[in-house]
Amino acid sequence: MRVMLLVTDLERGGTPLRLARLAHGLRELGVEVAVGCLAPPGPVSRELDADGIQTFACGAGSARDVAAILRLAGHVRRIRPDLIHSTLTHANVAARLVGFLLGVPVITSTATIEMERRWHAPVERLTAFLDRGHIVNSAALAAHVVQSFGRRVENVFVTPPLIATVGDRLDRSVARAALGIEPSAFVLAWAGRLDPVKRVDLLIRCTELLESSTQLLIAGDGPDCGRIASLAAASPATGRVRLLGWQRDLSTLYSAADALVFPSRTEGLPNVVMEAMAFGLPVVASDIPPHRELAGDSPRLALVGGEDAADWAAAVHRLRADLAAAAAMALLARRYTAPFQHAACCAAATIRVYETVTSKR
Repeated sequence: MRVMLLVTDLERGGTPLRLARLAHGLRELGVEVAVGCLAPPGPVSRELDADGIQTFACGAGSARDVAAILRLAGHVRRIRPDLIHSTLTHANVAARLVGFLLGVPVITSTATIEMERRWHAPVERLTAFLDRGHIVNSAALAAHVVQSFGRRVENVFVTPPLIATVGDRLDRSVARAALGIEPSAFVLAWAGRLDPVKRVDLLIRCTELLESSTQLLIAGDGPDCGRIASLAAASPATGRVRLLGWQRDLSTLYSAADALVFPSRTEGLPNVVMEAMAFGLPVVASDIPPHRELAGDSPRLALVGGEDAADWAAAVHRLRADLAAAAAMALLARRYTAPFQHAACCAAATIRVYETVTSKR
């Protein structure tokens, strides 16, 4: 089977990185894979190229660059896939149109519960009839696409999430020395693509309310990086908030941290949260459907509702006051996420969906 994986861009971020891991898993199982994006090539493109996975880019200059769809059609004619698997609304719409015109089956995907861009839902509804099914990686996302996109339940396929294996845990003192952190500090970590929807500014306000021994380490880059850097510089906690930039390997950060804090307004099933859970790091996250699914009834992570920094500070206080309970929560989380670190297992489930949808019509 030859499969084309298509996404809006291949910049560093949760969805492109998850797609790259899927490509590796599919290749391990004998699937011929090409990975591409509507935008110009990004860092993930270069990493895939280096790993011997074919990539392509449609060079879209903006969301309104209709010529990118024509360039996508050219790539499809050249690569001649048996199936196009797209992810995110722009890529989904482009794949549906090109697949319909060229007679190539298309399966689409949603990676997040979108609330910011309200036009996504009607566009997904309008074009959904052109694909053969929709893949998500959580029950929360499945419920979202059925309700918001009008997808039929029988055409929504839930496959296991696939998370990166974070490097080995380092000695805490070694990790802290590498990051220039005092041994006695209480360290909060955040990692990901800096975007307003991630609400990293809320974490800066939270840190201002916490003890002077508390430090916040922010690992990532993205469109909100400049604003977050300015807020951190102007904050009363400026000496306790540090931006580390993009970190390809988070093992040093996780080894040095006492907890991951993740206040996103919307998410799908966030890679960083699941990676921290798999690493055994306690997690405090926003009370949204995907995080509730990860928390379960046990719970496996602590949830905080709303945007009040005082509520987040109180949650961190509770975690710090009962480290034994935090460790027990982290152990449950680590056990829960263990199966999701095997690329071949998750890729096999995806292949079964491919076989199901290509056997239709």
